[in-house]
Amino acid sequence: MNTVITGCVAVFAVIVAFSAWHGYRKTDNSADFVVAGRSAPWWLITGSLIASTVSGATFFGLISSYYRTGFSVHWIPLGVAFSWLLICFAVGPRLRRYGRFTIPEYLADRFNSPGLRAVFSAITVLWMVFLLATVLVQGGLLFGSLWGWNYGTAVIVITAVVILYTFFGGQKAVLYTDFVQAAAFLLAVAVVVPITISAAGGWGEITSTLSAEQPGYFGITGGALSVLNVAALFFVWFLGYLGHPGFLTRFYAARSERDVIKTGIAVSAVYLPFWALIGLAGVATRKLYPNIADTETVWVQFVAEQTPAIIAGILFAAILGAILSSADTWLLTAASSGTHDLLRKVTRTEWTDRQLLSRTKYLVVLLGLAALPFGLWRPTYITDMMTIAYTVAGASGGVLILFSLYWRRTTRQAAWSGLVFGAVSAVTGRVVQAMGLTPEWFDPILPTLLGTALLIVGVSLLTPADAAATSAFDRLRTPRPATTATRTEAV
Repeated sequence: MNTVITGCVAVFAVIVAFSAWHGYRKTDNSADFVVAGRSAPWWLITGSLIASTVSGATFFGLISSYYRTGFSVHWIPLGVAFSWLLICFAVGPRLRRYGRFTIPEYLADRFNSPGLRAVFSAITVLWMVFLLATVLVQGGLLFGSLWGWNYGTAVIVITAVVILYTFFGGQKAVLYTDFVQAAAFLLAVAVVVPITISAAGGWGEITSTLSAEQPGYFGITGGALSVLNVAALFFVWFLGYLGHPGFLTRFYAARSERDVIKTGIAVSAVYLPFWALIGLAGVATRKLYPNIADTETVWVQFVAEQTPAIIAGILFAAILGAILSSADTWLLTAASSGTHDLLRKVTRTEWTDRQLLSRTKYLVVLLGLAALPFGLWRPTYITDMMTIAYTVAGASGGVLILFSLYWRRTTRQAAWSGLVFGAVSAVTGRVVQAMGLTPEWFDPILPTLLGTALLIVGVSLLTPADAAATSAFDRLRTPRPATTATRTEAV
């Protein structure tokens, strides 16, 4: 491997180590560890969201999906983009206004149901461990591609790095490094994608060759999927992001609701153009490497072989940073929810803030190790693994969160019904689909999402409203001034 590339990655590794050390020194309580003390400006949150959302999955999984199936993959970034618009302008401000640290905590308050907090947390931890495994796969592929490491060894190494980075740095470490990472890979992608297209013979040559090989490759269904399939892709990622506490709790770190709105504008301005470039890179690599053995490493191979070493080094360092950013976000979310919302409530133990912080860190280690077997197994493509996780997130959380924020009449019984039905149906549907018991044109997530929404409406209309729940809803309507988290709020 070129020494310039290795040097760039090494420099970034030093920055990451310093960030973790700095975050460790600046973390005094669980509020600092989980939500950076609620003092982050909008531009830091923007960089963090972009880095966490893009992650290594874009450069490995998404480019592979474009390579294999064509422009039908556009429905994934479109779903995510619409989700971000809704999150930043309609969901984030209300959650920030409510003033809680975790989504399960908010739902328990909103529906006056402490048990809902523990169950939602347990479901979230389970699917997030599977989602975290995709990050380990990404790290394994990156280290293997750069230095020729055995895949298993590379996954174990990235697991150790992820756990240590999150354990010591917390949220304070990730916010500042995320901003730098996002700027680096946005710049690198803007430079490398035109090089990729040019190397493939230009856009005209790419379209004519691939259209002949796979008719419909540039159509909305990729020539192979049904309209129902692409609709399922859109809604899974749209509602999956809405049900992802790791992204939603980023707004708890914001200084004010106005900062949340600014974040939405900035993310929206960057997101779709960036993913459009990724789509172009994916189809260009199909023309360049028509018979590559592992499509998830195709762009890394191109960048290493055919771009200036300094650009490749910056991009690979940024990809590593994005991998760590996603891992840090998801591990923190799962661990904080597991201790704050599940263990503490199940054991009925009142911990001090220092005890809560230490137990959250211990759970970071356990959850990181729990994801390791899935990362080593690598059961399917990265994008497919993420789609499975977001199916559960959207069905169990995304639909319910929307109803909780915007329909005052939603009842406790309806929340329980939607949560349990959505989670069970999502898992069952994916298992049935994996067993080949559904036709190829049909995706079971669509009836699952529709059924969850109808069930919430039906049960709400059939059950009495709870005064405490409606009072909690009314709190969402009242803007709050910019605040910082207190030690009391954290526990």
